[in-house]
Amino acid sequence: MTIKEQVKVLWKQCFHDTDEFIDFYFQKRYTDELNSYAEADGRVIAALQRIPYALTYEGMEMPVAYISGACTDPAYRNQGTMRRLLAEAHRRMYREGVMFSTLIPAEEWLKGYYARSGYANCFSQTKKLLTASSLPVDNFSESLKMVEIPPESTLCGDAFRFFDHFQSSQEAYIQHDWEDFHIILTDLQLSGGSLWGAFQEGVLSGLCFCFPEEKTLKVTEQLAVGKEVEQAMLEYLLSHYHAVQAECLGREGENSYELGMARIIHVEAMLRLLAGRHSSNLYIKVEGDEAIPENNGWHNVENGHYFRGRQEGKTYRILSIERLTCLLFDGKHPYMNLMLN
Repeated sequence: MTIKEQVKVLWKQCFHDTDEFIDFYFQKRYTDELNSYAEADGRVIAALQRIPYALTYEGMEMPVAYISGACTDPAYRNQGTMRRLLAEAHRRMYREGVMFSTLIPAEEWLKGYYARSGYANCFSQTKKLLTASSLPVDNFSESLKMVEIPPESTLCGDAFRFFDHFQSSQEAYIQHDWEDFHIILTDLQLSGGSLWGAFQEGVLSGLCFCFPEEKTLKVTEQLAVGKEVEQAMLEYLLSHYHAVQAECLGREGENSYELGMARIIHVEAMLRLLAGRHSSNLYIKVEGDEAIPENNGWHNVENGHYFRGRQEGKTYRILSIERLTCLLFDGKHPYMNLMLN
């Protein structure tokens, strides 16, 4: 079997996805170039994919990689195989100029596991439950036309431009390009859902990514020009899917929970970029990066310039890769959504 075929077999062994989704993933998302794997006894025993994305950060777009499909054959677990594979993937990202690695742990206990490889809990998400009775009653929805937008629709171009305008304006936001946008829509179809557009006098005014699950409408992302459009869309979709409530994921709200993790990959390149954009000084010493030892050492951001080496008389903060990642995202509320997790 090819490496791709072996990774696909391993995926089926480790995850509980449908054959339809697995076929879709390996057709649209997997490539050998993005795959990292480990072998033993003449076959693939562990694998992960490094999916490229961009992250908005300080008015720039940073290259990041999203770890997808990380799995190990049960017979070879608890031997450090995935830890070594992650380190190898991080080394490759470093050579490729990736700034951050990101991932979404499949289970709670994995947060501690990934923390040992330098990952920090950075990405959060909110979840709120709404019913038709909690939405205000008005006649605003009568001025909206709701249209389903499947991947093959001619409206996809307009939908992506609306979506891209929103995501590009957000700070610390994982970006989805045109190709990924189509993958998201196809994945929605596999879940029995779709993307819906709200048109007001012929102008696209809102998007809702959603799928039904029993009597709940799962809203994985909703964008609108105003609260009235957002509420009118939910009112329509609850009725359309005969749902009693909507579970809405998003970036804003009171009920926030940890979703994803991040790891700084290239410390020097990142600090050089930040030095050119800030006048504030920063003195840190990075310790403990076994995967990328080039990150370890004394780093200085001073008067708009970056340089390495310890300076006498300066007070340095001693940071692990995990703590430095937290520092870089402090106050930015980083967000990722619509991932194939």
